[in-house]
Amino acid sequence: MRTQTVSTQPESALDAGAPWITPRAARPVEVLQRIVMLPGLVRAHFDLVRTTLRRDLSARFHGTLLGWAWPALQPLFLFAVYYFIFSELLQQRMPNLPDEQKAGMAVYMFCGLIVWAALAECLARGTGVIVDNGNLIKKLSFPSELLPLNVVLASLTMMLFAVGIFLLAAWTTPVWPGPGLTLLWIPALLVLQGLFAYGLVLFFSTLHVFLRDTAQLLAMATTMWMFLTPIFWVPELVGAERFQSLIELNPAYHMIAGWRGALMGDVSIPIEGRVLTPVSIASIPGHVGAFALWALAVYAGGYAFFVLSQRRFADEV
Repeated sequence: MRTQTVSTQPESALDAGAPWITPRAARPVEVLQRIVMLPGLVRAHFDLVRTTLRRDLSARFHGTLLGWAWPALQPLFLFAVYYFIFSELLQQRMPNLPDEQKAGMAVYMFCGLIVWAALAECLARGTGVIVDNGNLIKKLSFPSELLPLNVVLASLTMMLFAVGIFLLAAWTTPVWPGPGLTLLWIPALLVLQGLFAYGLVLFFSTLHVFLRDTAQLLAMATTMWMFLTPIFWVPELVGAERFQSLIELNPAYHMIAGWRGALMGDVSIPIEGRVLTPVSIASIPGHVGAFALWALAVYAGGYAFFVLSQRRFADEV
């Protein structure tokens, strides 16, 4: 039986971004080298990444009547539904907000959901990406780590459509005050979310090669993770402050809180003689810093697991 692993090449081959296959397990220094060299690999295969991403996005709307209008219409519809159900029908609002922030609860949930949806889509679509592309995996010269990367890039691109629609609505309507300099945090948040999602997809897509129950188990775990993350609820308003230390162990909490601060600005709720701040500009650096640690650790761990397992892919898929 043929086995494959990823080791190092001569310097000229490394510069070209091509993997070198050997029958032995990768050494720790080779794993580290692969983790650090991802940008060079992407540059070497930039045309492949761009073409695959374009094809993925086009396939989503091929044959539809509205085509590329859907990425704009979907977040608008989602926000309208949330605003009507939670703000108007159920009167579920953040109390004592100024008039320009009356839609605070709807915006809070919308910003959290579009970020979470991108992460959940990465996990759902990315778990089977190695198994589903077994014909490519068996080609020794194909950089198989680009398959999970394309899934992540496509999901982040769709999320940016929703972010753009929110910003357009905030700047042109009275629904929510438009953000200012806090938008400068978006590139950092986008890169960190990409690293975090990529590490998770690398890990679970690799695990799925050897344990085909991974997709089903991950779907259940993702649902549980969603409800444990403050997306539809505000910790300060539901009495969850005593669990704050546990909530802060959730990397998705920091990811979403950072995005909310960048998009929503400050949200202060005066209640019972104190002021609650479920969204705060001042807290963005702390959330970004905590999420950065998670993102780098998950990326390194997921990539290491992928590299150490890669030599067995051809036999398993």
